[in-house]
Amino acid sequence: MASGKVSRKKLLKEPDEFISTTGQVIQFVKTHRRRVFQVAVAVLIVIAAVAGGISYLRWQEGKALAIQDQALQLFQEAYRASMENPAADKKDDFRKAADKFKESLSVYSRGRTGQVSELFIGHCYFSMKEYDQAQAAYAKCLDGPFRNLALNGMAYLFEAKGDYQKALENFEKNMENRNQPYQVEALLGAARCYEALKQKPKALEIYEKALAQAPQSSSAEFIRWKVSELKG
Repeated sequence: MASGKVSRKKLLKEPDEFISTTGQVIQFVKTHRRRVFQVAVAVLIVIAAVAGGISYLRWQEGKALAIQDQALQLFQEAYRASMENPAADKKDDFRKAADKFKESLSVYSRGRTGQVSELFIGHCYFSMKEYDQAQAAYAKCLDGPFRNLALNGMAYLFEAKGDYQKALENFEKNMENRNQPYQVEALLGAARCYEALKQKPKALEIYEKALAQAPQSSSAEFIRWKVSELKG
């Protein structure tokens, strides 16, 4: 059987593939030096532009977050004051907070940073009882990471307007997902709406469901009272 071994002498006579390819590349670069240089510069410009764009966006987001922190402080102060004295008119304070959140949005409106500003703009308008503006802000968060909070916000504003059917629809959307932390709150909201709609048997069912899910919660005693009241 013929041997598959190639002699060293034969190998030395044959051109090395890597060396040949490298030589061809070098020859191409020499021949097309100007074109190669232009392509290399263009690639470097693209890389620099992408890196610069990312850095600029990060700078924008950082600036927006700093403004957002100021807005959050304004909102918290207005909210705390309104809780301590419900009769006090804090509309101007909530408007200042809303304007600050809008300023943050004007700098950077992408991702979670932008969604937080939109959500709190909704909270501000809700606190000012300007429900149409609140609804518009919450609607921008329904497809984002704060969907559950936006749904609750929508439900509360419809409840405040006396539109219990629409409030119920939004609370029920939050009831569908048992893994989100606002389900019990949504259950209680839905039960209130059923009561307002004069559907006491359904309200009782929802209150019992809420109690079964959170028997040790801070709302448990209130829920037990409601169950007892509705059972008569």
